[in-house]
Amino acid sequence: MSLTDRLLALFLYGLGVLFVAGLVHLIAVLAMPEIAPNDAFARLSAIAKTGQPVLLPQPLPGHELTPFEDPALAQVVCLFDLSHGSMHVRGEVDHETLLTLSFHSRDGRVFYAMTDRAAVHGKIDVRVVTQPQLQALQAEDDEDNPPQELRLVAPQMQGFVLINALAAYPSQRAAAEARATSMNCAPEAVAQN
Repeated sequence: MSLTDRLLALFLYGLGVLFVAGLVHLIAVLAMPEIAPNDAFARLSAIAKTGQPVLLPQPLPGHELTPFEDPALAQVVCLFDLSHGSMHVRGEVDHETLLTLSFHSRDGRVFYAMTDRAAVHGKIDVRVVTQPQLQALQAEDDEDNPPQELRLVAPQMQGFVLINALAAYPSQRAAAEARATSMNCAPEAVAQN
């Protein structure tokens, strides 16, 4: 074997090792949400019950309940299980300070997000439903009086809503917590066809 053949064989071997390592890494990263037992929903389920908003403790470095928690945000979590009915999230906003809502499926993926700027007449009114629940609600709708609520079809039966209120300064933390906890989320029965 010549030197060129040996270098080519070594190059191909190295390329094969890199390909296999990259493939294993990619599969591990993509499979992690499915096989990780301590995902965000599991951690939040330990402190919250379905349909009951819970104020999350202020995050400390290394002790965050959800990824990328910001200490300048007061966070409320509300778990939902659509097998028992829809989840209704509503409350009044003042547009003076930032309030955001993000709707997550059971596996942690965000399927909708909004800010207080989406409020109609100073109120946020969102109902999270399944496709059959949406059809049942639409069958009951009055054409002369359309509903003012936003209806979101969730990709999974279980999930959670994160309500975030900004506290620009530490002295505003209590007011931000009050804004976040003023949002109401509760399960509501929907008549199925």
